[in-house]
Amino acid sequence: MPADPPKMRLLRLLRRAPKGVRASADRATPELSALWSAYERALVRARDAGAAAQRIAASSARQRGAIDGVADRMRAISSRAAEVQTGFARVIDAFESLGLVALNAGLEGARRGETDGRQLGLVSDEVRSHSARGAEAARQLASGLSQLIAELVPLDSNLAQAQGVVAEVTQDSARALGAASDAESAVTDIGERVKRATGSDPETIRAIAEASERARSLVTALGALSGKVPRALLAAALRPAIEPLAHLLAEEQQDQEGGSD
Repeated sequence: MPADPPKMRLLRLLRRAPKGVRASADRATPELSALWSAYERALVRARDAGAAAQRIAASSARQRGAIDGVADRMRAISSRAAEVQTGFARVIDAFESLGLVALNAGLEGARRGETDGRQLGLVSDEVRSHSARGAEAARQLASGLSQLIAELVPLDSNLAQAQGVVAEVTQDSARALGAASDAESAVTDIGERVKRATGSDPETIRAIAEASERARSLVTALGALSGKVPRALLAAALRPAIEPLAHLLAEEQQDQEGGSD
């Protein structure tokens, strides 16, 4: 009996494939494609979450450094302000002491009489006036400095709260990073288990889906060309693509027949 042409062998192999197997394959490929797509999305989201947690941790570390620097600077300013306030107190005491000296000089001038004490009294009055103005100015500056120191107290409290918040954010980002790492490991483990259970992987499923889509396009194109192009010309054009497919289907059929034996 002469051998069947390749086209007849291909058609016979396609028809001999069990309908249940074909139906299962038709259902399994889209389901596997959807499963691997979900797996890849979950893996990307887990990695994105880990990268976001790392960025938050780095940002919180920078913020903590900046806040700590401000807190240190504020404490230094508070300490320096207290020292200046003590200095103002000494300046006020000095002006008051100078005023007493000037007063004593004025009394001495008055005791000496009009001739000897007039100039001394004038100088005493001038010194007392300047010392009184200097003491008053020093008191005003000391009062303003006291207000500034008082305003630094709640600022120190706010900075302490900010430091606490940044510390909490740092801890939360560390926990989020750990959770993202665990999620990525879990998703990767699921992918490995699915790969072993189904014998598939994302690249294979994408290749199968692409091949199926191209096969459908080929069938559509053949339908459009039916009756319009000579069969010999069409067969010559399709032979390079059909013959490898025929060999593949023949090998699959032999495997099925061998398994049934």
